Amino acid sequence: MATRNGSATLPKVLDAYCRLIVPADGWRLLIVDNGSNDGTAELLAAYASRLPLQVLHEPQAGKNRALNQALQAITVEAGALYIFTDDDATPSPDWLLQWQACAIDNPAYSVFGGTILPDWEAPPPPWLQPLIPTGLTYGLTSPSLPDGPVFPGLVWGANMAIRPAVFAAGHRFDTCIGPNGADYAMGSETEFTRRLALAGYPAWFCGAPKVAHQIRVHQVRIDYILRKAGRFGRGKYRQEQAGKFAERLGVPRWMLRRYLVELGSLGLAMASGDIGRKFRHRWELAFLRGYFYEAWRGAPRRQCDVLVTSYSGELGGMELRMAQEVRYLQAAGYSGMLALRRFDGMEDWARRLASEQITLAEFSPPPVFEGEWRWRQLHLLRARWFAAGRLRAFQASLIHIALCWTNYGASMLWLSQHCGLPAVISVHNAFPPASFTGWHDKLLKQAFSRVRGIYAVSASAMAHFVAIYQRFLPSDARMAVIPNSVDTQRFRPSLAIRIQARQHLRLPQQGLVMGVVGRLSEQKRPAMAIEVFSLLRQRFPGLHLVMIGTGPLEAALREQAAQSGLLAWITFTGFVEAVHELMPALDVHLLMSRNEGFGIATIEAMACGVPAVASDVPGSADILRDSRAGLLVPADDPVAVANLVAQLLADPVRRAEMGKHGRAEAVQRYSDDVVGAQVRAFYDGLL
Repeated sequence: MATRNGSATLPKVLDAYCRLIVPADGWRLLIVDNGSNDGTAELLAAYASRLPLQVLHEPQAGKNRALNQALQAITVEAGALYIFTDDDATPSPDWLLQWQACAIDNPAYSVFGGTILPDWEAPPPPWLQPLIPTGLTYGLTSPSLPDGPVFPGLVWGANMAIRPAVFAAGHRFDTCIGPNGADYAMGSETEFTRRLALAGYPAWFCGAPKVAHQIRVHQVRIDYILRKAGRFGRGKYRQEQAGKFAERLGVPRWMLRRYLVELGSLGLAMASGDIGRKFRHRWELAFLRGYFYEAWRGAPRRQCDVLVTSYSGELGGMELRMAQEVRYLQAAGYSGMLALRRFDGMEDWARRLASEQITLAEFSPPPVFEGEWRWRQLHLLRARWFAAGRLRAFQASLIHIALCWTNYGASMLWLSQHCGLPAVISVHNAFPPASFTGWHDKLLKQAFSRVRGIYAVSASAMAHFVAIYQRFLPSDARMAVIPNSVDTQRFRPSLAIRIQARQHLRLPQQGLVMGVVGRLSEQKRPAMAIEVFSLLRQRFPGLHLVMIGTGPLEAALREQAAQSGLLAWITFTGFVEAVHELMPALDVHLLMSRNEGFGIATIEAMACGVPAVASDVPGSADILRDSRAGLLVPADDPVAVANLVAQLLADPVRRAEMGKHGRAEAVQRYSDDVVGAQVRAFYDGLL
């Protein structure tokens, strides 16, 4: 614990520590004297012989600064548990035993919250107590809170436990928030626990470990409670995700409206003489004033350097590349976040990204370009008056717009220009020829005026993009071709993984296996892959097909396989996050796309030493045209494709040679290190 001038409350707390039941492995008490000048040091010295006590000194005020010093002084012990508490929290006798049992019973969790009960020195007036948010004001836990997973913001600092592995991973308390001897922004521990949750450490609540929080006479006075409301508002601003709401004057617009409503309601409550209503509105106003103070005069929130966004409708290769873009930016010392339209599976993906400290926000600006023509004027008005405020609220220095199709993302590009924000574009497909109306033509000229750079994932994608948008491009815009990347540490040849994957898929270890990795949609033409497989089965009766992915065509493909009598020989895996654990099981990877910007599955196969076969279309051709890692096959001739793949299946030596060259090319051209360096070079000077 940290204590600052705690001599009034510490005697009761330390006496309770003297009565604790000692765990079999023992315990230690570490107290950081945070610049006390009231006799706290002498008090602690008086207990040195009665407790396993170590006292540290941190003269500069700041609870989190003191706790970080304590962490620095501790030698991490295997199996230990760090319990955090306050100098006014009195533990029950079995406190340590209950914490020990909680940690043993929940080995998958590293962050725990315990029960905090009130210890009133003088109870508040009866009319006031039901109106006090006791959690925010006094850090008390709700009596109805059950044991189990809990929102990390409900883990309070007077009674929480953390496993040492969290701190061994480098996590520390934020010294810019929490008690510091003066007026401050609340959220000392909740900022920490919420940040840990984003890093993959969810919280668990254990009701059995109990402490009683001493609540003194002055803390039940209305002026004290309202000051706490203001501090809560300041802390709320610090922890709020930028871009969550449209803003005006640097704060959410709804808060400004709420403030006016609360002012009016307070006037009515004062006129009616209703003390409870009057207090409730005063509390809300104090909270809002605290939020406004922090927004206008407090420490600024860290801005987002790059907001990566698009007109997205599903989780696919482009979205995965966008997340990789944020990783590259973070590795280069920049901050980045994702903002996308809602799609199926977005919440699960957001949770996975959060474990890497990558934020995914929902943002769906009006489709000025992508929407229906008859609603264009309405969409434009909505973009100007509503979406612009939301985009500014992200506080980004640069907007990165990923274009998945001809104009899918152009609305965001126009919006960034309207907000006066510079932009870069990434092109993820080879777009067909397109023309625009005069109305859209004018908007596109505006939209491209602030574009600083453009990169495409392949030379073909860039050529198609330039053919459409050449007349809009600024002459000084940076142009580059930066391919998609593959994690060559995860995607790699491995006999052990091959054996394990085939066992998992229930495939024969010595049989031939062809695979298709990709979304089951029209663009990827999985139906043609099944047609090719049907032709190959006539020559290779033991051949199996594995289709890794999901999508709108899955039911139709299963029906196609059943009608062809092939269902027993085709494995539909559904969505697989860890594709690298299945890819080595394949002898050949087939991608029959109608069009591609860049075939990520192709380079993943190459990295695993699997021969890559793809239709001769832009994107795939950029990878395999001059490569020794696989074959380009006719895009619309299943019989010719089957003949070429049959030659490959019949020649294991040739497949092995292709696999060796594919692995080398993947490492040299498409590894994360190589592509990451190209991305960082692209941003150099733009940020």
